[in-house]
Amino acid sequence: MAKDVPTYKHLGQIYPGDYLENIPYEEYLKEQPVQEGLQIFDIRDFGAVPDGETLNTEALRDCAAACGKAGGGVILVSGGDFVTGSFTLPSHCTLHIQRGSSLVASRDVHALLGDREVREDPESSGGAFIEIADAEDVTITGGGTICGRGEWFVHEPRMLPAFWEDHLQDVVLLPRMDQVKELNTLPGSIRTAYRDRIRYAEDKYEEDLPVLRRPSYMVWFHGCRNVRVENICLRDAMCWTLHMECCDDVVIRDLVIDDNRHVANTDGIDLSGCRKALVEHCFISCADDGICLKNPASTGRATEDIQIHDCRVCTVMSAFKIGTATVHPIRNVRVERCSFFMPDLYPGSVCGISIESCDGSEVTDIHLKDISMDHVQCPLYIILDRRNEAGDPYTDLPGENAWWGGSVSGITLEDIRAEHTDLPCIITGFMDRNRQGRTLRRLLRNISIRGFHVHQDERPAIVQVMDETPEFLTGYPECNAHGDVPASGMYLRHAEGIQLSDIRIVTRPDDEREVIIYEDVTE
Repeated sequence: MAKDVPTYKHLGQIYPGDYLENIPYEEYLKEQPVQEGLQIFDIRDFGAVPDGETLNTEALRDCAAACGKAGGGVILVSGGDFVTGSFTLPSHCTLHIQRGSSLVASRDVHALLGDREVREDPESSGGAFIEIADAEDVTITGGGTICGRGEWFVHEPRMLPAFWEDHLQDVVLLPRMDQVKELNTLPGSIRTAYRDRIRYAEDKYEEDLPVLRRPSYMVWFHGCRNVRVENICLRDAMCWTLHMECCDDVVIRDLVIDDNRHVANTDGIDLSGCRKALVEHCFISCADDGICLKNPASTGRATEDIQIHDCRVCTVMSAFKIGTATVHPIRNVRVERCSFFMPDLYPGSVCGISIESCDGSEVTDIHLKDISMDHVQCPLYIILDRRNEAGDPYTDLPGENAWWGGSVSGITLEDIRAEHTDLPCIITGFMDRNRQGRTLRRLLRNISIRGFHVHQDERPAIVQVMDETPEFLTGYPECNAHGDVPASGMYLRHAEGIQLSDIRIVTRPDDEREVIIYEDVTE
């Protein structure tokens, strides 16, 4: 059998700080016997070799095909580390990876993607390492590991990982910007403090580098029903780690995600167009959004009835996020008893809670309760804008076209605690004019925040507030892309039905801005 050979032989370097240390695996993963009463398909019986070098793609595909032909059963991965290219799982199947064993992605891009063309987009070349499509009753479990070897599919970083102990005397620099878009490239901003350390598959900094091919997902369920991912470790994803798309009756439990925290686009868990999903008791360490609800135009249906409980998220970006691909409705979401943190990397996680409608989605009935944060730059970011990924806002009558910003309403936050934050919370709708000069006022509605306690870092800040805070209409929505806003603790604009109670925000001692500012806001 062929040996695994990397496509990009000069890559694959791991640096101190890429991975979070001391992840409590024993709290989430356990030894687990193979389910009784099901036919077992051992991948070694199909020729798989657990030496960490042999390419076992044909053995995995033959084993999965045999399981499917038999009407289901257990695909057993036991006895070591098995390198393989991409493969699919059939209905009525349990992929059981025993504790101490693993499925490891090939470093040969052709083994993962075949002849797919390179694409100039953040999710790169499409496809998945493990794909489950239009299936039912599929489980991934066993206590073992699925490893994507993500650093083999992205360019080297511009700067090495940064640690808090090396930056204790640094100030948070938020320079005045005449054009918000320049924040992406301005040296000295907190935006570049982490982006310069991220490894991209694209030529992000125009250094004449090729676009690298990589799967868009490590594990991808789409169009599935009754699926479970539990008692498993997903490690070192090459892009999105676990993507559930248009799936019903989903359970994700006792999961550890241990990604390289500098490999671009490595979201932890993404739910797109899913209905009735439970995510509980998961530990997530990743470079991009930790738990993310999306709903792009391609799903054609609502994301709804989502429960997220007892999860711990360490991420460079947003710990819990709704957005950015938000076209169809997202509703009835409950998030409780979760902690968001960044113990070692500077300048901390970008955002704790991010709720966005940017492309026409109706985001409503969202409830977060008992959430703690530590070293998260911005604890709360809620935005309605008209990035309009899905269409042209001028094609229909103003105010009646969904692409004019959708809606955000019925948001409840209770018992939120954040320590060592950097940035004020931003809660904003927008105002704009159509081509005929008519003013369009799109408001956030019915947002209740009670028991919200924030303590900012005591390091000094350089703050330069613009004479007039610009509307944030079409840019990529991110809390640190707004420049300095007039408030030091919470900035609310273009909203109605806002209820705040038991709000305590301890800001930086030298910050002279008002703590909470309302602009065009009614209770």
